[in-house]
Amino acid sequence: MFLFISLKCTYLFGGSFYLLNIIQQFMSKLINVNTLSFAIKVMIVMIILLIIAIYAFLNDKKKKYFKLVLIRTKLEPLISQFIIDESQATEEQLEELRVIIDTSLARQYMIEELIRSKQNHTGEVADRIITIYLGLDLKKYSLQKINQKNEWYVIARGIQELYMMEQHDTFEEINNFTNASNEYVRNEAQIGMIHLTGFRGLDFLETVSYPITDWQQLKLLEQLKRFPKKEDFSYNIPKWMSSENNSVVVFTLKICYEYQLIQLIDEITNCLNHDSETVKTQTLETLVRLENDQTSKILLRYFNQASRSDQILILDSLSNLATEEDAHELIKILDHEDNLIKLKAAIALNKCSSSGMQIVSEKSHSNPEPYQRIVNHILSTT
Repeated sequence: MFLFISLKCTYLFGGSFYLLNIIQQFMSKLINVNTLSFAIKVMIVMIILLIIAIYAFLNDKKKKYFKLVLIRTKLEPLISQFIIDESQATEEQLEELRVIIDTSLARQYMIEELIRSKQNHTGEVADRIITIYLGLDLKKYSLQKINQKNEWYVIARGIQELYMMEQHDTFEEINNFTNASNEYVRNEAQIGMIHLTGFRGLDFLETVSYPITDWQQLKLLEQLKRFPKKEDFSYNIPKWMSSENNSVVVFTLKICYEYQLIQLIDEITNCLNHDSETVKTQTLETLVRLENDQTSKILLRYFNQASRSDQILILDSLSNLATEEDAHELIKILDHEDNLIKLKAAIALNKCSSSGMQIVSEKSHSNPEPYQRIVNHILSTT
C-alpha cells in the first residue's frame, strides 16, 4: 500500500514538473529580445501620443482663456454702461454687441454676465438687463439648450438662464423637466417653476417620483420667500400628504411648518400614522410649531408608538407645552426603562406641575438610582 502511494505521488509530482517545464519553455520563447523590443516601442509610442494629447488639451484651454479675456475686455464696459444708463439700449448699441457675440463662446459669456448683473440689481435696472437679453435674441440659444437630446449640464444651464431672465412664457417647457431622471436638471426645473410662478409652481409635487433632497427642499422654501403674497394653496396639501413619495410628504409638512397652516392640524396629525420615520419626525416638529391647546395631548397619545429619538423630541417639546392636565401622563413616563427618557419626563413634569419636583423626590427615596441623580440635575439647572 505504501509503495502504491509513493508511486502515485511520484507520478503526480513528475507530471507537475513536466507541465511547469513546458510553460517555462513557452514563456522563454514568448519573451525574447524581439518581443521585448516591440513592447518597448509600443510603450514609447503610447507615451508620445499621451504627451501630444495633453499638450493639445492645454493648448486648447489656453486659446479659450485668451479668447474669453478678449471678449470680457470688449463686453464688460458696454454692459456696465447699459446698466448705469437710465435709458434703454438703442438698436445701434445692440448691433455693436451682436458683432462681438458672433461666436457661441462669446454668447455664453454674455448670457452669464447678464445673469450675474441681474442677481445684483432689481427694479428698472433688472428690466433693462432682461431687455438686452431679449434684444440680442439670446433667449433663442437658451431654448436650444433645453432640447432633450442635449447633455444634462446643457439642459440644466438652459433652464437656469430662462428662469433667471424671467421668461415666464417658457413655464411649460421648464415644467417638462420637473421629474427628469437627472437630479441636477430636475432640481433646476423645480426651482425655475417656483421662481417664475410662485406657489403655483408647487404643482410638480403631484407628479414628482424622485426623492427631493433636504438641500433641495431648503432651496425651494427660499424661492417661495420671494413671494410675500401667499396664495391659497392649502387645498392641495391633503393631496401632497398622500403622495407615495415620502420626500414630498416631508416637504409638504415643512411648508405647513413655515407658513403655520394651523387650519390643517388634523391632516398634519394623521401623518403620525405614516410608515416613514422621517415623515413622523417632521410631523412632530410641525405640530410643535403649530402649537395649540391640544398639541400636548396629541404628543402624549403618540408617545408610546414613537421611536426613542422622537420620544426625546416629544419630551423636550413638552417642557414648554405641557400643562397641569398632562402631569398624570408624564408621571407614567417616569417609570420608563430608559434613564434619559426618565430625566426628560422629570424636567417636563417639574415645569408643568407645581408638585412635579415633589413627585420625583418621593421616587428618589424608594429608588435612589437614578432618581436622586435626576433630582440633583434638575436642582442644578433651575
